[in-house]
Amino acid sequence: MDFSDIFPIVFQVFDVGGVVVAGILGGTVARERHFDIVGFMALAVMAALGGGMIRDVLLQMGPPVALTNPYYLGGAFTGALIAFLLRLDGKWTNRFLIVADAFVVGAWTATGALKALEGGFDILPAVMMGVMTAVGGGMVRDVAVGRVPAIFGGNTLYATASLLATVPAILLWELGRPSMATLAATIVGGSMCISARAFRWRLPVNNDYSVQKSYVRLRVALAEYARAHEAARKVGSGHGMGRSGGSSGGPNGRGGSGYGGRDASGSTGSGAALREIQREQNSKDSGLLARSRRVKRERH
Repeated sequence: MDFSDIFPIVFQVFDVGGVVVAGILGGTVARERHFDIVGFMALAVMAALGGGMIRDVLLQMGPPVALTNPYYLGGAFTGALIAFLLRLDGKWTNRFLIVADAFVVGAWTATGALKALEGGFDILPAVMMGVMTAVGGGMVRDVAVGRVPAIFGGNTLYATASLLATVPAILLWELGRPSMATLAATIVGGSMCISARAFRWRLPVNNDYSVQKSYVRLRVALAEYARAHEAARKVGSGHGMGRSGGSSGGPNGRGGSGYGGRDASGSTGSGAALREIQREQNSKDSGLLARSRRVKRERH
């Protein structure tokens, strides 16, 4: 007996265990809403079997497996009963349920994707069926109790993890390794879910973002940059004029001797003229900078 013979049995046990875990999670929502036993059973079936039943109805490949395999309904009812009788709010209990649910997401992703591929569907429908199988039940459960489905934002990336898990599942199935495809998808999906919860990964939400607003902001930023660059260029050219003025001499164009009667090699008159020109240029520079800052403040 090799791995390919043992794996279907192991996966069947794990799959039914995942149904029980999902049933427990559906039951915990019923406990939060103070439902009776009927509410517990209904939410458990929705959470544990809703995604697979939607998949089977869409694929039209026979009746839903949840109705033909007695272990699935039995597992969902068992999870509901556990949640009804026990208050599962301990730290280690929560950790166990989180880890188990994470790997179940990966396993159910592989189940949905491979079933679509076996039915002759293309890759994109297979990806959709994989994600639907994994997160569809939780979405139905949330809608049933009047909540926005958690996969629509703010959760720990269950749908994203399922989407990533379809990649190894489809690739390995194309290579003729369905058992390895299921195992790889389970590991990838579970690891992604656990990492997202541990590191608090979230997808960005759209807080009224639009391309038009980004374009307008970009144009404003470019305009402000252009004005600042022009002001800096004027300041730089002003310094250049100051230096050239000092070398050319006084306003009469006669060199440094026009102010002090001696040449520029050390005359006090020439030095005084240069200092006067420098003060005038510094005053102009200060005025330009102040004007530039005032314009920026008015714009903001």
